[in-house]
Order: sequence, then structure tokens, then C-alpha cells
Amino acid sequence: MLTKKTKRTVNAGALISHRFRGFSKHENTLEGLRSALDFGVCNLEFDVRVAKCGTPMVYHDEHALDGNGKKRYLCAFKAAQYEDLGGAFARMPSLDALFSTIKVHKSQDAKLLIDIKDLGFEHEIHALVMYYRLQNRAIYVSWLAEVLYRIHDLAPKIPLCLSHWSAEVGASDAAQHKVNISKGGIIPRIDDEYMTGVSYGWTVKDPLAGDMLAILKTSGGGICVPEDLLTRSLSDFYHRQKMFVSTYSYTDWQAINAHKSALNVDMFFIDNREVFERL
Repeated sequence: MLTKKTKRTVNAGALISHRFRGFSKHENTLEGLRSALDFGVCNLEFDVRVAKCGTPMVYHDEHALDGNGKKRYLCAFKAAQYEDLGGAFARMPSLDALFSTIKVHKSQDAKLLIDIKDLGFEHEIHALVMYYRLQNRAIYVSWLAEVLYRIHDLAPKIPLCLSHWSAEVGASDAAQHKVNISKGGIIPRIDDEYMTGVSYGWTVKDPLAGDMLAILKTSGGGICVPEDLLTRSLSDFYHRQKMFVSTYSYTDWQAINAHKSALNVDMFFIDNREVFERL
């Protein structure tokens, strides 16, 4: 419960607006983006999927409901068809439109956590970042480790963040995702050229090691794990590597305060606008 007497143990720079939730009726929309920027949010996270034509679109899931309530995969249709599909497709912005909105907004300091959900379009996504000259504000995030390997090859100075499970995955997540298990913290590179239309991720029960740890460290990046899976020993390990630790997702200050104190979390993904209003 949020109250006026709630003590805050972190500042605005530690809070990330997760998909602009709470800033508009629907997440990952231009309306929500503008509202979050108008409010003065310091860190904005949004998701990127790819249409059949290769156009990067801003949406989280691999599928969405059309105007008739039918589930359709984003990668099965060209971006030019989205408006006619209706439903969630009709309000889904392209990454180009989102960056264009960011570029002209009066707020020019917010960091951009770009969560890439599909594999094989790193050049196109990074080209848009460079075109809009947003590279100094960008942090690339992904559950697909190979995306980060490829981004690092393109832009070694941009911070990277690997999202992953740091303990055994629950039944619900296991049913909805393609889950890979790391051995000894090592995540190998893969040969797949493209991967679209899936939810994919790694379980890394040991601290990260090898090439993935190396690129996260050298980029000045960090890790993101579910808030209920982080331990203090894991947090301490990454802090010794000079990496940031982020967790998702929060709706109240009680949990934020508790995890800052017990787990020393650096950045918190927020799903509730009221958290920002109480700061």
C-alpha cells in the first residue's frame, strides 16, 4: 500500500517505466510514451518485435488480438497490414515512429531500454538508433543472448542487459516460453540466423560466466531477473563485476524499499504510475 508516509529509499533515476504501464490505457503505445516523457520519467523500457516485412514494431508478445479478437502472430503480417487488422495491431507503433516521437520531445535526457524480442534484425534496429542519434541514451536489453552478442559486435560501447531466470522456472513461465538451461553460467552463441514468433529465454542458476559475462561487463551493462528470483549473493557477485542489477516488476514502494535494503537492487521496473507520483 502506498501512503504519504511511505519512505523512499531510491531516487527517480532508479525507476524504469515498464512498457509505459500506467501512463495510458494500453502499454507500449505512443500515448503512453508521451505521457511518461511529459511526467519526467528518467528511464523508459519498451519491447521490439518484427513484422513479416522486417519492420521493427513496438510490442511485447509474439502475438496480438486483431479487431475480431482473434490471436495473430506479428511476424505473419507486413507492417502495412496492421492498421486493417485492427485491435492491438492498429495501435502498435513502429520503432521508427517511437524514436521520432522521442527525438522531438522536450525531454532529452531519458534513458531508453530497448528490449529486443526477435533475433536477426540487430542491424536494422541499431541503424534506427544511430539515425535518430539516440546511441548515448540507449541500453540494449534482451532475453535472447545471441541478440546481445550480435549487438555487441555492432556497438561495443552501448550498455547491454541480459534478462533471464536465475532459478528454476515456474510452471506458468515454462508453459509460455522456450527455456534453455545454462551450464556453469555459460551461454553459447547459436547458429540460428533468425528467430521470430517465439518467447525465448535462459535459466542461469549459477552466476554468468564466459563470453556473456565479459560483454556485459565491458559494455557497462548488467542483468535483469524476476524480483522473486534474485538473491543477495547473486546481487553482490554482479556488483563486484561493476555491473548493475535490475529486477521486475513493481507496483508499490513497500516492495521497492524491501528489495533495495535486502538485495541492493540498482534499478526497478515499475508497472504503476502511482509509484512515480509518490516519489
